[in-house]
Amino acid sequence: MTNAKRIKLPSIALAVLVVALAAVSAVMATHWPFSQSNVTQSLQETFPAKVTFQKFRSTYFPHPGCVAEGVEFHRLGRPSGTPPIATIQHLSIQAHYIDIFFRPNYLAHIFLDGVHFQVPLKGTPIEETGWHETPSKIRVGEIFADGAVIEIARERPNPPLRFDVHRLKLTAVSRNAPFGYDVAVHNPLPPGEIQANGQFGPWNSDAPGQTPVAGEYSFQNADLSVFEGIAGTLLGKDNFQGILQHIETRGHIYITDFMVTHAEHPVSLTAEYRAIVNGTNGDVALQEVTASYLHTTVHAKGEIAGHPGQEGKTTSLYLSVREGRIQDVLWMFVHGKRPALNGVTNLTAYVIIPPDLHPFLRKIRISGDFGISGGEFSKPSTQADVDTLSERARGIKPAEVKTTEVKPSEVKPSEVKPSEANAADAKSADVKTGRDVADPNVEDVISNLAGHVEVHDGVAHFRELSFSVPGAFAKAHGVYNLENKEVNLHGTLRTEAQLSQMSTGFKSVLLKPLNVVFKKKHAGAEVPVHLIGTYQNPDFGLDLPIKKSDDKAEANPQPKPTTAVN
Repeated sequence: MTNAKRIKLPSIALAVLVVALAAVSAVMATHWPFSQSNVTQSLQETFPAKVTFQKFRSTYFPHPGCVAEGVEFHRLGRPSGTPPIATIQHLSIQAHYIDIFFRPNYLAHIFLDGVHFQVPLKGTPIEETGWHETPSKIRVGEIFADGAVIEIARERPNPPLRFDVHRLKLTAVSRNAPFGYDVAVHNPLPPGEIQANGQFGPWNSDAPGQTPVAGEYSFQNADLSVFEGIAGTLLGKDNFQGILQHIETRGHIYITDFMVTHAEHPVSLTAEYRAIVNGTNGDVALQEVTASYLHTTVHAKGEIAGHPGQEGKTTSLYLSVREGRIQDVLWMFVHGKRPALNGVTNLTAYVIIPPDLHPFLRKIRISGDFGISGGEFSKPSTQADVDTLSERARGIKPAEVKTTEVKPSEVKPSEVKPSEANAADAKSADVKTGRDVADPNVEDVISNLAGHVEVHDGVAHFRELSFSVPGAFAKAHGVYNLENKEVNLHGTLRTEAQLSQMSTGFKSVLLKPLNVVFKKKHAGAEVPVHLIGTYQNPDFGLDLPIKKSDDKAEANPQPKPTTAVN
């Protein structure tokens, strides 16, 4: 081969390459996907917003793409001058040249810095614009938006809810297939840290609520004290799947130092639950909740949902306790150094907590039925009074027993044992009442309570309340103020003994004429009874009314003029 031919072949190859590059450049110049106009059109076809840039430039090496600064999304249909619904300080799109020719519409990476979403108040009017989404063919390998901020407007004077996104990574993002997500965000209410990962989509634009979603998340260090009336630190884990408007969830939570702040008695609480979440409005249907604290388990179901014309969500729960401890229930809600009553309890209740700004004890509403078996007052002097009442109701002369008080510091709340077994109660009876439990002739006096209660405006209203001890049975009605702890219960007491037998000495002689008045068929007597005073210092006694009350007065829980019988 001659030298001329050797020189000619490289020249021809170089010419072909130049022509090819020129052709590619011409095609790229007319079809360059990362021009400002093309990017703007693509975004505005995907989102109902007008998109503007403060700065924009295309990039060619080492990767094709573009860089934009000061990006703003102005929601269509909103008045001019309205703040943008989203802003991005810095937007970077990266692709590969090989993808432009062999995988069109594929982007390798999108980086979003300084993202700020401002979600307007729910119900904000938006005018019709005639905008229709154009199905996007864009596919993205990875989208990163670390440091994003989402603010959701609320009614004044409430500030917006601010979600600070520490980490956000979306993978395999496209319209027609689910994409993966990995997110770490600070939740504002209650404040705490959420980490979640899973899959979302494909997006159903015709029916967004039908969009599939699945994943798992953890909620750590959530401060419950932001809610009026309660406190504690919550940790939770959950897994979920379903569609956006019907997400089935299953998980468990652990709350350290949980308490009703009015009572100031922290406990550790654990719960397992199954629920359905509506991701389009945030409503939660609690299918099954099992919560445990101290030695009591509470079963619940209900909902946390919004209602038309109401700001916020109302909590509605059906609660039940089986073979729980009444001292555990009281410990949660009543302020004091120790529960007033020990015993085994069964209860059912319907609880409503509306989203108003009243204190917790004033806004909670309860309707329930309860029963306490094997009960005994933890305060020795109170139980001694009940023991005395029982003995007198049976016509037995009260034994002269020395009562031994227990200092509050000597018994911790968690050590106050329930009447789970008569043997366990018998071992502690000598401490609580001073009785000699070794004496088989001494009959333990155990109180039993049952009734219906309605709680509203910080006051518990009791009806069909019954109380029994050996030799006596009482029925009463009245109120208990949850805030100032005042008790005001009145009713009647049936006894085995006649009225005169319930006293001694000269007083017994004076009461004999009243035996006929208060004698009850199949019982010794039926006399008025009261439980008044305060939670810490209740006064249980018998009363003789000055005049007989009519039915209307009987239904009135206010105290009546009485004459005490000791």
